[in-house]
Amino acid sequence: MKFGIDIGHNCSPDIGSTGIRQEDDLTREVGILVIEKLALLGNKVVNCTPSAASSVIESLKQRVETANSQKVELLASIHFNCFNGQAHGSEAFSHGTLGKKAANLVQKNIVNLGFSDRGVKDGSHLYILKNTEMPSILIECCFCDSKIDMELYNPSNMADAIARGLSDSMSI
Repeated sequence: MKFGIDIGHNCSPDIGSTGIRQEDDLTREVGILVIEKLALLGNKVVNCTPSAASSVIESLKQRVETANSQKVELLASIHFNCFNGQAHGSEAFSHGTLGKKAANLVQKNIVNLGFSDRGVKDGSHLYILKNTEMPSILIECCFCDSKIDMELYNPSNMADAIARGLSDSMSI
């Protein structure tokens, strides 16, 4: 299987949310581990995160162009939510039948870590999901401004949950 992994934000000026922890730091921690874990499972993995961009929209365009030009079979974009310090839990957005299947498996694995289940939602309105040619998902691992979530958060466990969900979606 050939996966595309988009480490959300991590490309100035696209820096993500600030909470108890900075989203960029969290997505990098998890994203690098997901890439490593998927590769160890025998998958080809393309890091779709750009190294530089002039704007947020340019950053998004580069992510989509990389996934499309590399002909990945499934794209996963990794993010962390931020709202009001009270909201907590994990949610995923999907596009396409395979994307929905993958999002459900990833979401189930993250919830099994103890995070509240905010569900899988239609992500057809999200730039990355609507502009990629392959099934795609956007994972909001948990809330970076939630004390509850940040106490549960462990980068290796989160990456395991994501990599296992993505791999399992290809074997069903």
